[in-house]
Amino acid sequence: MTILMIILTIILNLILQSTILPYFAILGVVPNTALIIVVVLALAKGKVYGSIFGLTIGLLQDVMFSLTIGINGFIYFFIGYFIGFIEDTFARDNILNPILFTALGTIFYNITYSIFMYFLSRHLTFIDAVMSVFSIEVVYNCIVSIIIYKLFQNVFLEPKIRFNKK
Repeated sequence: MTILMIILTIILNLILQSTILPYFAILGVVPNTALIIVVVLALAKGKVYGSIFGLTIGLLQDVMFSLTIGINGFIYFFIGYFIGFIEDTFARDNILNPILFTALGTIFYNITYSIFMYFLSRHLTFIDAVMSVFSIEVVYNCIVSIIIYKLFQNVFLEPKIRFNKK
């Protein structure tokens, strides 16, 4: 059931990201819902689901929207994997967790993407790289992460009862 929900989420996200979300741009910035979903899923299901979902949605995004294939898949894979590592460390129902990790994931994504684009000689200046890292996208993604987290809370989050876990 979880795999089916993840596949449906991938398809729905790609449809929404390519058709409807560009109409919700604020100062030319569209929320990166794929990144947000990778973060929420990694927090809910762990590093295996987070990394596999991140790789899948990243590669599909690269094929559909990017000139260079593999960069988004690579970055989303690592974001899902490392955020999934801390799945059991934080409380699942705390709304600050997806906000914090979405902000960190967005900053990591923008830094890593800028480095890749610089080395692939895509005419990226230092100012453009800094502006993409500290842009309104971080705030926008954090706000959208609250909505996505609340939507997925009932679907992907399984309550865990821990008794004296060491």
